[in-house]
Amino acid sequence: MKRDRHSLFLASRVTDKGTLSDPAFKTVAFAMPLQEFPPIAVIADAHVHDPAADFGFPGAVHTCGLSVRPLAEAARSTRVFNESLQAFRTALDDVASRGIRYVVLLGDYTDDGQVATTAAVAAILKDYGERHGMSFFAVPGNHDIFADAGRHRTKRFLAADGSSAVVTSHPVNTSGACLPPGIPHDLPVTVSPDMFCPGYPDGLLPVAEHGYFPQPSYLHWETPFGMQGASAERMFTAVSSSGSTQRPLMEASYLVEPVEGLWLLMIDANVFVPIDGSDEWVDSTSAGWNAMLVHKRHVIDWMTDVGARARRLDKRLIAFSHYPALDPLDGTRAAEVALLGPTATSGRIPADAVGGAFITAGIPLHFSGHLHVNDTARMRRGDGAFVNVAVPSLVGFPPAYKILTLHGDTAEIETVSLGDMPMDPAIGALYSAEVRRTGVRTGGMAEANRYGDFLSAHVGHLAWRRHLKREWPAPLGALLRAATLGDLARLAVRPVVPMEDAVAMLPVARDQTNACGEGAPETLSAIAFLGDWYRLRMGSDLGLASVSSQRLRFYDRLSALYLAQPWPEGSAQGGIAAMLSLFEAYRRGLPSKDFRIDLRTGEITALIPTPSD
Repeated sequence: MKRDRHSLFLASRVTDKGTLSDPAFKTVAFAMPLQEFPPIAVIADAHVHDPAADFGFPGAVHTCGLSVRPLAEAARSTRVFNESLQAFRTALDDVASRGIRYVVLLGDYTDDGQVATTAAVAAILKDYGERHGMSFFAVPGNHDIFADAGRHRTKRFLAADGSSAVVTSHPVNTSGACLPPGIPHDLPVTVSPDMFCPGYPDGLLPVAEHGYFPQPSYLHWETPFGMQGASAERMFTAVSSSGSTQRPLMEASYLVEPVEGLWLLMIDANVFVPIDGSDEWVDSTSAGWNAMLVHKRHVIDWMTDVGARARRLDKRLIAFSHYPALDPLDGTRAAEVALLGPTATSGRIPADAVGGAFITAGIPLHFSGHLHVNDTARMRRGDGAFVNVAVPSLVGFPPAYKILTLHGDTAEIETVSLGDMPMDPAIGALYSAEVRRTGVRTGGMAEANRYGDFLSAHVGHLAWRRHLKREWPAPLGALLRAATLGDLARLAVRPVVPMEDAVAMLPVARDQTNACGEGAPETLSAIAFLGDWYRLRMGSDLGLASVSSQRLRFYDRLSALYLAQPWPEGSAQGGIAAMLSLFEAYRRGLPSKDFRIDLRTGEITALIPTPSD
């Protein structure tokens, strides 16, 4: 076994029973196989919002908390809010029950980087560290921090009667002047500095001990600039697109060796680019790894160096960042753009050059968050292979975290669902008051008793209230709103119909053809299929488990009807076929629930549960 200065350091460390260099400890220290490591829990996009946070606004609800966000806002957002704290604690409780002591946080561990929220997360991590001996390793997400000086945040909260109030960190007056778009100006406003989102390095300091800065327990720790942890030693120059504006910014990436032989490469993939001639910055939300290749070459070069050293020193190297490094939607970006045109999601898909950079660096495995999807992606080039494991969010469908266990040259991934978590009845009572007062439609969210059902209703509601409006071509959207699933089946056996004429043809199609026979799915709105389409898009294997076997059999028949032949461009049948083709890609991608990765070849195999599981 090769030895370096870090393993020599381990051999002389003091334990509570003596030193590992004592004869009694030699067997423990050096007989253990080098490639056997403790399991690691990986949690992405917890977006913790503390309903007990006190922002000091009038009408705060004291029965179940102080800062409960309206259900109406969650119904329009890609994530929910008030359930996040309970979901985070539920995940950590499950991690503790399994005896897992190492936890990676893949960014967006806070709601929006607010001072109060980051403090709440820090308190939770300290609590679990003290009670369960957990060690946390975090990377920042685009919601946790903003550039060098931070930015203001504004949020809306419920009062006991279902009405709303606004809390902002922006210095506005109580009339609501200067509030962001979408916030009614007739609501009461409270200004609180605790709502502010700091920048680098201030936003990292409350969670500094969780990887961002060196700790005595680490066997090795470094940044792209060396082994100095001080913020001043980790500055790089951020350059505007034209090159005319340059500003210093801290780099938060680090490499840590928590146990002998295991290197965790924690990459800060936030890319903040200065705006020419301004003190403002381009938001990092849509940048990700594509921008890393351009604006943070120092990190790319460092990754390559780390990869070479890991091979030379026999270290097992695993990488983590907030942003995906391969297409986490089963390689469907081009097909989605062809169907929907460019969308916010397609704009965040990394180019192939990103995966190529990981292969060049010799990094076989990377975990990501950001897009709130559960998926596995792989790239092969020559003899090299690279796998990206997309970890779902705790506050979007499907709610889950992952466990990584390394055995020699294989990595086993287990996905743990939080779907059985009960909903908080006190928060549910507030939702009921809000619904009574406003009449807001939430697609069954307010009625759910289980968290999995709540989020399944949430994604189904988003499918037609948000995504269909914003992203889908209007003629196809009109068809999906007007048709039943039976209509779609009958349309497949009719002559080709231009998309613009499809809705007008539906009554005729109903009268003339019954291609799929009778059955409950046939009577459902095609919007039900749209909801299931998004469940599989976001959840892959986990999404598939949420769709009834009866519906899946019907979708099998639809796919057989539509995908057996090509359809003319611009036809209604062509649009439905494209939608079904993507559905089948989401359905039949690489294993994404419980699976094994050969880190030498990139081969991925599903782990089949035993009858006792």
